[in-house]
This record gives sequence, C-alpha cells and structure tokens, in this order.
Amino acid sequence: MRRLVPAIGAVVALALAGYVSVTESMPEFGFYDGIWMLAGAAVASGIAGVVSWRWSRERSLPLVVAAAAIGAWAPILWLAHRGSVALLPRLRGTWYMMGGDVVSAAVPVGVACLWIALRPPDRVDPHPS
Repeated sequence: MRRLVPAIGAVVALALAGYVSVTESMPEFGFYDGIWMLAGAAVASGIAGVVSWRWSRERSLPLVVAAAAIGAWAPILWLAHRGSVALLPRLRGTWYMMGGDVVSAAVPVGVACLWIALRPPDRVDPHPS
C-alpha cells in the first residue's frame, strides 16, 4: 500500500505531461516541443537511474529528479541552437504556447513519484551496535 500511492501519483503526473505534450504540439509548423521534453527527460532520468540505482533512495532521488528537469529542457536548447533561433524567444514559445510550463512541472513530479514507488525504503537498524 505504501508504494501504491506514489505509483498512482507517477501515473497521473506523467499522463498529464503526455496529454499536454500531444495536445499542445503544432504539427502544422513542425513543433513537437512537449514530446521532445518528455523524450529528453526519459533519457536523462534513465541514465541517472542506472548510475544511482545502488545508492540509497534519499541520495539518489535528488539526482534523478534533477536529471529529469534538466533533461526536459535540454532538447529545447538543442533545437534552438540547431535552428539558429534566439534562445529566449524559443523558451518563451515553448513555455506559453506548447505546454512547456505543465510538462516541465509534471515530469519531475512524476519521476520523483515513480522513483519512490520503485525503490524500497532503506533499512535502518533500530539497534545499532
């Protein structure tokens, strides 16, 4: 039961991010920023998860969440650089027009809930010697 609540939170947050990323994309202009954000966060948090899997949950959680947040915005920075677009207008367009505000908030929350649901709590010896 302790893992069910964070698992439900992860499903809700990541489903919201997926829904917003699909509905706010602009295929007529070729803008799929929300989907790129989800892909970047998945890759970054997956790599961080593999690196920190053997760490304690309390030590590994900040790394995985930070990787998800940074990984969400990394593809947008790359697309702005590749397309020779000014960075601030590209970030503003993603934030206001393509759901970047919702995706960038929901992805780290969903990854944190998923990490808590997947990782067992650390065992603490009640009687240390």
